Amino acid sequence: MKIALAGNPNSGKTTLFNEITGKLEHVGNWSGVTVQKKEGQLKDRFNPTTSDITIVDLPGAYSLSPFTGEESITREFVKQEAPDVIVNILDALNLARGLFLTTQLLELGIPVVIALNKSDLMRKKGILVDVQLLAELLKIPVVETVATSSSRTNGLEDLLLACVRVRQGGIAAVPSKANNEKIQTDDKRYAFVDDLLAQVERRRLDASQSGFQDKLDRVVANKWLGLPVFAGVIWLVFSVSQTWLGPPLADILVGAIDALYALVEGLMGDQVNPVLSSLLLDGIIGGVGAVIGFLPLIMVLFFMLA
Repeated sequence: MKIALAGNPNSGKTTLFNEITGKLEHVGNWSGVTVQKKEGQLKDRFNPTTSDITIVDLPGAYSLSPFTGEESITREFVKQEAPDVIVNILDALNLARGLFLTTQLLELGIPVVIALNKSDLMRKKGILVDVQLLAELLKIPVVETVATSSSRTNGLEDLLLACVRVRQGGIAAVPSKANNEKIQTDDKRYAFVDDLLAQVERRRLDASQSGFQDKLDRVVANKWLGLPVFAGVIWLVFSVSQTWLGPPLADILVGAIDALYALVEGLMGDQVNPVLSSLLLDGIIGGVGAVIGFLPLIMVLFFMLA
């Protein structure tokens, strides 16, 4: 049995692949982390059958249109190799973006199971998704998952069980022809996604449910407050690095260099060739000391910027 993992970049797809196969593919928070398909065998812990199950991690793609190399690989694999089941990983924080690809996968005639990933962050953000209604409207299984968790409550076992049941015909995972016709064109596809979200997604708007980060975003992204806040942050960064913290640290290093200079000068005395003495004291110790004196200022500045 072969299961393909398809989803948008940064949806947690490769993290999920690593968790269920035991592999350690590179994971990052930018688009295009997976640039070619990767395969692995499903770990026994997640395998509800006695036969081997191959997991294929496809490149992150926003659609099946071959506009990028990643989308071309995903499109060709799905069409030519026809996996038994496609697990469509959706970022629960960006459902609108992910569901566009979902509508295209549904048109292929291959069983699809949705992994609603980052469901823990979804709840923390105050986003409520009616998973059962989403499954009913799409007529395919939808399982909440947390790929970053190794707990048995992360939903991954339920996800793989749903895939096996779909393969064995226990549950439907291919939408009806009538539903399929509804989302054939891009315009209808976008409209379908909007209508779907209007029914299944709710966001808690009360202030008590908003996280600190959301409140901070509203302040710094405000068209009137954004520039003053930016100017204030930059002033604070330079004040700390160039006035408050940086200079005292620089004075400590410069003092150490001066002490080393005096020590070496005293040890050499008049017995060392003047040229060699000047090279060592003024060239090496003095030159390196001049550079090191600026090091605390630069380090504190970059630390503050980070």
